[in-house]
Amino acid sequence: MLHFEKLEPTDAGLYTCQGVYDGLPDQVKIELTLEKKISFHDTKLEQFIKAGQDQLVQCHASSIPGPEIAWFRHGISTNLKNDHKYQITNDGLVIKNVQIEDEAIYLCQASVTSTGEIKRAQINVQVMHQPIWDVKPIDTDGVNGQDIVVRCKANAKPVPKYSWFRNGIMLVGERYVFTADSLRILKSNVNDRGTYTCEAENNSGKISANFRINILVGPVIAPLEEVRVLEGNEARLKCIVREAFPKAQITWKYADTLENISPSSDSSIEIVADSIEDSNDNLVGSWSELRIKPADRRYNRNITCVASNKAEVNERQVRLIVEYKPTLLINSESKEFYYSWLNVDSSGSSGSSSSHVSRGASVLMTCIATGEPKPQITWFFKTEQIKHDNVKYILHKQQSGLSQLEVIPDRLEDFGDYQCKAENTVGSSYRNIELRMATSPSLPPLLILQATKPESVNFQVTVSNEAESNGGLPIHTIKAQWRFLNSDWSNQNEKNFPVSNAERLLVHVGALMPDTEYLFRVAGVNKVGLGKWSQEIKIKTLSRRQPDPIRVLSKEDCAASTKCYIEWTSDSNGGSPIRDYLVKWRRLSYKDSSNKHVDTNRLGRWSDVVIIKAPITNYEITSILPNSFYEVDVVARNDIGPSASQPFRIRTLPGQIGELEAFRKPNESVINRIILICGSIIAAIILFIIIDVLLLMKFDCGLLAILTKSCTNQKEITIDFKPTPTKIVQHTNKSNHPYKPISQTEDHTGNASIPLRPKENV
Repeated sequence: MLHFEKLEPTDAGLYTCQGVYDGLPDQVKIELTLEKKISFHDTKLEQFIKAGQDQLVQCHASSIPGPEIAWFRHGISTNLKNDHKYQITNDGLVIKNVQIEDEAIYLCQASVTSTGEIKRAQINVQVMHQPIWDVKPIDTDGVNGQDIVVRCKANAKPVPKYSWFRNGIMLVGERYVFTADSLRILKSNVNDRGTYTCEAENNSGKISANFRINILVGPVIAPLEEVRVLEGNEARLKCIVREAFPKAQITWKYADTLENISPSSDSSIEIVADSIEDSNDNLVGSWSELRIKPADRRYNRNITCVASNKAEVNERQVRLIVEYKPTLLINSESKEFYYSWLNVDSSGSSGSSSSHVSRGASVLMTCIATGEPKPQITWFFKTEQIKHDNVKYILHKQQSGLSQLEVIPDRLEDFGDYQCKAENTVGSSYRNIELRMATSPSLPPLLILQATKPESVNFQVTVSNEAESNGGLPIHTIKAQWRFLNSDWSNQNEKNFPVSNAERLLVHVGALMPDTEYLFRVAGVNKVGLGKWSQEIKIKTLSRRQPDPIRVLSKEDCAASTKCYIEWTSDSNGGSPIRDYLVKWRRLSYKDSSNKHVDTNRLGRWSDVVIIKAPITNYEITSILPNSFYEVDVVARNDIGPSASQPFRIRTLPGQIGELEAFRKPNESVINRIILICGSIIAAIILFIIIDVLLLMKFDCGLLAILTKSCTNQKEITIDFKPTPTKIVQHTNKSNHPYKPISQTEDHTGNASIPLRPKENV
């Protein structure tokens, strides 16, 4: 026997076995064939090749018998052949003129036809190439004091290494932060300006790009000082920007309104600016001058200088003060004249010798002046300066531009012209303020009759607000007097009516007698006293009659779903006291489940009349249905008769009662009654039969025989019938209302029920 310790491919072949058998030589020839499965060796599953050259993708496979090699790309659907791009060799696949697009997954397939074995190696081919710009750095503007970020990114294999340079010198230091694709400069300053280079490099090559960083500097405005100029002269305001990059643009605006100042909108304005050219590298200063000619008091305000460039916008304010002499104002607070009066004390009549004048009514006169600088105000009377004495003259609010003088006259000589003097460093101004003597109203009011009723009359009174008519003081009260035609004014009645700012006043006089003649007159009253009486008007009141229709005070919408509070009043009782009010109501419509109105005039009827004793003028209607409109009628009644009917509407809130339950149809009600009656009759018959059977069992005689006394062997049966006493309960009304609420009941037959006489609610 031939034994192989380890078979090698060279061991295959034809072998001869020779021997001797029965003394005779003999031999046998044997062919040894070998088989080996496919295996890959020296084949990396990730291989790198260089762009721009012919490169070999290695693949070595072995087997016995030897394998056939085939190449595929992007799966087995793309079979690579020998052509201008690819060449298949014993060592692998040659890719000619490698490009980045050749990067892919390749399959190296080994197969043995005789055995049918197939095996593939999946090779990830990476194309190594020098960096190509993805994000190329660009010129960048940074703001002084802020961080700057510049991006620089290249596509390369292997991943490139980045280097940063400024003016050819590599950047180092804590202020520079490097990331995979950017450079950050912390807290940039003007020294960071310059030309920078970003360089990306790997083992296939390197690329670089230059860019410029400019550091923008916001405008630095020099402090502005207050500018003073006399009215009519030229005002000049200069704004200086000490440094900026790029050069700052300077404009002007008013600080209060933010309105831009421009010569195109104001002919008094001229703006002059420097002519310094902008610099590419250095900080630039600039200036602008605002000229106003002539300057008047309307320019007396804060003005803002605005300097701006790409870095930021800065502002500074300057106060322009245009000085002018005082101007005294006349307005609702500072008037041309004021009124006061002297109080007269007397122990007898005003014309007696014992009458004497006491201190008059104080009056506060105001003087307001404008000017720059703020003026000081002094007061004069008959060329003499007024001093504060706390008796006749009291000075209030002594401040720049405002002064108030309180005068308390005690004689006629204290009335007349007072002078107000306003003075500043530019000049002074005077104005006369007259103190006049106030009187009672000299023009009587105009009295016009508006309406006459049995117990009252209405007038319209017109008063005058002119100082010449009301004595210089506003009329605060109208005094009305009236008397019987056949009496005199010593027996008059009177009433005071306060006056507002209106010139017309409606006056109502009540508690008069019907069918009676009166004389009326009115007069105005101011702080001095009673003015002249108006012309007398003769009026005859109307005869007694029914009350006027009531006027409703409550709202249409109720506060509840099943009750509603109503309130009313009567403007005229017709000359006879109102005894009571008659109240009734009926349902008009309701809202169904779809929130639509359903007319129920054919179903509704008037309730019983409720009588409310005067002077009560309110009532709460109860037991009404929710989500419904009701018509209410309230009639006032006096000894003459009832007032005219004037119904009004109310509306209840939605509730929980269903419409079908609240409004059963009449035929349904009749059927229910018939069923109830029939059921009662049947129950009575059954009860009768039960009693008859029981009596028959006990007395051998039925109930019918006992009642007709037709029993043969009848026993005497005593039936002791005693009527059951009925307990009478008196209803006590616990309501807070002085009358008993009457609940509404629905008559489903549709017939209106009219009470023979109203139910009084006492």
